[in-house]
Amino acid sequence: MDREVGVSVNPNQLAGWVPIRLYWNESTPFVDWCWVGKKRFTDPFFDHTIDGCMRLPFSTLFRPQTPIARLRGRHETAPGLEPRGFIFHMSRCGSTLVSQMLAALDVSVVISEASPVDTVLRAQFQDPALDDEQRAEWLRWIVSALGQPRSGGETQLFIKFDCWNALELPLIRRAYPRVPWVFLYRDPVEVLVSQLAKRGAHMMPGTIEPALFKMNLEEAFSMQPEEYCARVLALTCEAALTHHETCPGLMINYEQLPDVVWTDLAGLFGIEVSDRVMEAFKRVTRLDAKNPSIQFESDSQSKQRSATDAVRQAAQQWLAPLYERLEAVRLGDPAPNSR
Repeated sequence: MDREVGVSVNPNQLAGWVPIRLYWNESTPFVDWCWVGKKRFTDPFFDHTIDGCMRLPFSTLFRPQTPIARLRGRHETAPGLEPRGFIFHMSRCGSTLVSQMLAALDVSVVISEASPVDTVLRAQFQDPALDDEQRAEWLRWIVSALGQPRSGGETQLFIKFDCWNALELPLIRRAYPRVPWVFLYRDPVEVLVSQLAKRGAHMMPGTIEPALFKMNLEEAFSMQPEEYCARVLALTCEAALTHHETCPGLMINYEQLPDVVWTDLAGLFGIEVSDRVMEAFKRVTRLDAKNPSIQFESDSQSKQRSATDAVRQAAQQWLAPLYERLEAVRLGDPAPNSR
């Protein structure tokens, strides 16, 4: 039976609120909401914007928490924008730059690595009885609630997923069969160097369910860091390549940035590249995507110089063949797929 914790709300009262967390109370999934009002998601990551909103006294005092079923009513009364494009990535390969370029357009709503989306995609670990159709429906509800126009003039919605969400591409496609998608990747040595210097959640064994990465906890902890990181990255790349076989996406090498955004990606996502759009895009490229307060500086050469023998060996064993296949797909040469 539906019940609500904290502030009692109905779907019509949720305008200006966004779901920020999905959690289980006994056997019932609940949604934690935060007041955002008309604030746009222009920070590099969804959580950055929410952290700022949570500092407001109002957000401290008022925190609606509703059963997930309440999202259905929200979806029915205010469905939000239909997604225009999905961004998947290998990690540390320029996806944040892409999402920031899209967010620079005042007609865009860009949701970058929102934790409620990830929690829905991994909900089967909380409740093994969940089937794919239920998770797909929840995903539609969550995206609908996140994809509301904020300032009133937005017309297009883009979602950047956490990198491990590429493993759920078939489920995401089930929920959104017609949304175009891209997958960004980079020289594996450079990605590994970046991750080992400052690991993402998926690069720390046990933080995310190891079963998602086809391991058990004992196996995950027994591996050297280079091998663990390389194998997780390999599964992500393999998932993108496998999905591409039936539902083609656009493969983007880090080396193509930023130009590929206003050439290939803009066309795929239905963005008309006017002079104003180009100006907005290029303004973003001059700054560091994750820290826009500083200027961008290429770090590819420094990453190559700092790579250890263990990093190079792991990249060669687990990632080099997949990188070749990604390049072949991007360049239109199918030969490596048949090796």
